[in-house]
Amino acid sequence: MSSEKLIANELLAFLQHAIDTMDEVSILQICKSNFKEEEICKSKVLLYETLGQADRMPTRRRDEKGERSLQDMINLLKSTDPDDVPAFVAKELHKLPPVTFDHVDVTRLLKDITTLKIDLAEVKFKLEISESTISGLRTELLSLKNNNCVNRSPEFSNVNTRRGAQNASISSLSSSPVTAEVRESRSPAPQLSSSASAATTPPRAYAAAAAAPAPAAAPAPDAVSAPLNKRISDGGKTKNRSKPADKLVPPSGSRKSQADEEGFVKVVRKTRKSARRNICGTAPTESTHTLRPAIPSTPLYVSRVHWSTKVEDVVDYVQKKSNFRLRVERLESRHKTNFNSFLVRVPTHHLPTFMKEDFWPQGVVFRKFRGRLPADTAHTSLMRVK
Repeated sequence: MSSEKLIANELLAFLQHAIDTMDEVSILQICKSNFKEEEICKSKVLLYETLGQADRMPTRRRDEKGERSLQDMINLLKSTDPDDVPAFVAKELHKLPPVTFDHVDVTRLLKDITTLKIDLAEVKFKLEISESTISGLRTELLSLKNNNCVNRSPEFSNVNTRRGAQNASISSLSSSPVTAEVRESRSPAPQLSSSASAATTPPRAYAAAAAAPAPAAAPAPDAVSAPLNKRISDGGKTKNRSKPADKLVPPSGSRKSQADEEGFVKVVRKTRKSARRNICGTAPTESTHTLRPAIPSTPLYVSRVHWSTKVEDVVDYVQKKSNFRLRVERLESRHKTNFNSFLVRVPTHHLPTFMKEDFWPQGVVFRKFRGRLPADTAHTSLMRVK
């Protein structure tokens, strides 16, 4: 029913607007004191006819002042979709009853106000807890970001200080000479403190540091081919290991091409070929060769065959249909049956031919064999008849 339809009725207009804001007891008191019983009955009939439920309207014989009829109208308005109820308007405004404090239950209002106060206090308490939790999470997140973005050089990050190693820019250069073949014209690196190096290094993200190539100084021509001696101190013991200079710095061009948007390179483990894998031969074979590949076969279960059928009968039937002389075995059933079952070994390459419905006689059931194959049963040899 369209919501634009307007019907003039003062009682229904009052009920339609007061049903959402007032309780039923107050509405009943106001309507009984301001409307007559005839007006209430007419409004009830109009409401049920407008909503198309006139056949369901209850009849009230001993209805004092129309109280039961008012209750029926209130229940009908509450149970009906508001979009299906037409708009009731008041033509004579002086008939609309006023709502005063005499018709309002003050005790219920005070109870509702107390409930609202309790709910509001609970909401405020939960909001304070949520804000404190969020602020703590923000603080932890900032601390984690600061720990991941430490302002230090790449050379210092590659030094394992826990095992006694030192950075070349911090330690004294005179205690560990690099090589004796380096040119004397090169000036030694200046001594820097750890605090100074940390203060002068600009902050940068971890991804940018991983993607950027490590700065390398141009070595002397006579010192390129010489191996670099790496001194590692471990619990007072010193070990000398030599590595070529060209193997220390990996090629950066290939890694840049494989890096993602953030500058990270995914490390993929190289797959190794198993030494135990099977390899199939490809040399052609002839009928005169004594070394020939075996013909793979698939067991086929054929059942619901007449009890008088023998193995030779099945072999002859298959030979006529496919020009193959297959190995056929008769299966013994544990229970008494009035039919025979056979196991037919079919070449795997020609299995689709034997799995067609028009290959076997009508009423014969066939499928791939499931279960343990019989080993000590006599069978015929596999050969093709030309």
